[in-house]
Amino acid sequence: MSEQSVLVTGAAGFIGRHVARACLNAGYRVSTVDLTSPPFDLRRDTTVHTCSFDDPAILHAVDAGQFTAVVHLGAISSTVEENWQALEQTNIVGPAALAERCERSGTRFVYASSSSVYGEITDRRPLPETALGSSACSGPLNAYARSKALFDTLMTNRFDVDGGAGWAGLRFTNVFGTGERHKKSMASIIGQLLLATARQEPLTLFADTLEACRDYVPVATVAQTCVLMADPAAPSGIYNLGSGHATSFAELLRWCSDFTETPLTVQLVPNPHTGRYQYWTCADMSALDSSLPTRPRPGPAELRRAAHELYLHFKDTNNRS
Repeated sequence: MSEQSVLVTGAAGFIGRHVARACLNAGYRVSTVDLTSPPFDLRRDTTVHTCSFDDPAILHAVDAGQFTAVVHLGAISSTVEENWQALEQTNIVGPAALAERCERSGTRFVYASSSSVYGEITDRRPLPETALGSSACSGPLNAYARSKALFDTLMTNRFDVDGGAGWAGLRFTNVFGTGERHKKSMASIIGQLLLATARQEPLTLFADTLEACRDYVPVATVAQTCVLMADPAAPSGIYNLGSGHATSFAELLRWCSDFTETPLTVQLVPNPHTGRYQYWTCADMSALDSSLPTRPRPGPAELRRAAHELYLHFKDTNNRS
């Protein structure tokens, strides 16, 4: 694999830096691109491009076949962003230009979609990829989710799943792990709760969400799956990428209490996102299990262990600061 190279966009971001490192560990030569510089270890070990992923020089390099695969993670990821023009350019038009260059040069194209495209789920059951557009879910509840759904549709309609190096869209659920503190309010809720617990600060939740559930997936699982999907021999199409397990906020509070072994202070506040809030998410992982049988599959015990490791990371960081 030493002659193979991967371009990771959004490499300065939370998931991007983990994916870039996982690609390096798998033996790829890695180039990174982002508007800001990635962490020091990636600046040391990768070829760094500080620019937009749709910069003409980047598109030219992809068009010229300089990469075996492009793992596209650059995006506007804020679920409260309302500037549709910016969302359309960054989450649809720009990625389409990248995908077109990949198709022309025979470069594998893997990109981040989102489970937010499903919106409100009618019944509390894991949703397969085909549920979008059916009565099983409402569809996108915000502009960010709409941009992701539209790009999924564009990829499905415009690009062949059977030809060339192919492509894959991965609908991430709630990804958590180290390296997302810079996202602040946009960081995963599980990360926010674990950080507050490690700092012995009050934990804040919306009052109507204690029994709400999320499908949480460790960032290491996402990174390893992206590496597997970067292989041109991997299957094409759109796939859910979560753990396939729904964990309630009440259960997260129990974890936090167990980890800290001290009483928690929990503040319940009104939910300002009523009507645009997903109260239950869980991915049906059957399609990915069938198409990528070697992928990592964290179960409930592994999820709790990953949460505990993140808590210990926050606690250690807090003690050293």
